[in-house]
Amino acid sequence: MPVRGQRSQTCVPATSKALFVIRIIRSFGLAVTLLSLIALPGAALAAQLVWLGAFGHVPTAYNQSPPLTTIGRDGTPRTIPAGYAPLSAYRAETTVREVVRLSIAARAIRVRFSNEFAGTELHIGEAHIALASENGEIVPDSDHVLTFSGRQSTVIPAGAPLLSDPVDWSIPAHSKLAVTIFYPDATVPPAHTLYALNAWAAPGNQAGAQALMDAITARSGNHLSEVDVVPQGGIHTVVCFGDSITEGVASTVGAFRGWPDRLAERLQANSFTRGWSVVNAGIGSNRLLHDTPSTSALSRFDRDVLAVPGVTKVIMLLGINDIQYGRRNPAEAVSADEIIAAMGQLVARAHARGVDVIGGTITAFEGSSSYSPEGEAARIKVNAWIRESGVFDGVADFDRVMRDPFHPGQLLGAADSGGHLHPNDAGYAIMGDAIDLKLFSR
Repeated sequence: MPVRGQRSQTCVPATSKALFVIRIIRSFGLAVTLLSLIALPGAALAAQLVWLGAFGHVPTAYNQSPPLTTIGRDGTPRTIPAGYAPLSAYRAETTVREVVRLSIAARAIRVRFSNEFAGTELHIGEAHIALASENGEIVPDSDHVLTFSGRQSTVIPAGAPLLSDPVDWSIPAHSKLAVTIFYPDATVPPAHTLYALNAWAAPGNQAGAQALMDAITARSGNHLSEVDVVPQGGIHTVVCFGDSITEGVASTVGAFRGWPDRLAERLQANSFTRGWSVVNAGIGSNRLLHDTPSTSALSRFDRDVLAVPGVTKVIMLLGINDIQYGRRNPAEAVSADEIIAAMGQLVARAHARGVDVIGGTITAFEGSSSYSPEGEAARIKVNAWIRESGVFDGVADFDRVMRDPFHPGQLLGAADSGGHLHPNDAGYAIMGDAIDLKLFSR
């Protein structure tokens, strides 16, 4: 589909968007006069649009785990140094570009930036969005300057997120977009602990450059937390809420091969489910009941799930880190009953907001560095509850499709990335295919 606008196009003023908004609102069968739309200021006009989350890379905290002593697989104690420290700061006058992918077709687009875990304000000197090409380049004549209340630079207060102004831009589902930020000040990025997306950092202000000069690989995250769209017919968002297995760790970096990506492809390929967008809310090493790294699932659920535009369903895949971290750090060990109670709390909070919850069974981990027979017993108990309790509005039985039928405590060899915990690309595809699309036709 052709891209509207010229290179470095800024967001269209509210008065120029009236006809565009009329088309969207009419598609929902509503009658609105052109005169009333022209009279709306930009912020009020944006509020008239129906937004869906279409990409997520949720904000993560800067916290650091303390050193601890744990018991190795041979029964001997070993010391694990402090981990998950904040990354090194970008120097002043640095440009960072990150590539994301939309899960649904868009008529308009906006970007959510996060400074929610910082203790100081964040200065964005300039931000752009464009169609992504290869190796950090952008497609010529596709660049748009993002604005914030009409301005090209902005300051985000400590502890706050910020939405960009809408950009009038029709692009198809699965479009890869490059979001580029120029940081005029030295900035510590709240990046995820492991690579899953492609990102680059380069010196100077290169926000509008087609190719970044002297760029180096950067850690993904970089204050970009969500991309929202006014859809070309979509009405619902499903949030995939979990840990590194949901984030897509050990899949091909930048190739969008995680199970939420596979689900998004299947939803768009089916005419009955094409109205669904997908947001990935996975954070590597995330736990239900304890912080570090980042914040626990119980504490981040409202922000990372319930606040996503258009959310009506969540797929929850959590618990493996609560199980295996108990072996690493006995002081934070939890029981299967505590994991079940935490999951029940999340379901109750979702239902209170009219959001359905699909429970994902915990995949096998025998052979991984933190495996124990006690942990396996907890996993089996939690999975039985997910399948049989009736608490959930549906079940995605990832364990059933991913386990070795001859060794059910282990992952299928063809689906294992090598560490006996995270799937590879083929394994993530199996997981994405295991989700019954009938759950999205209700």
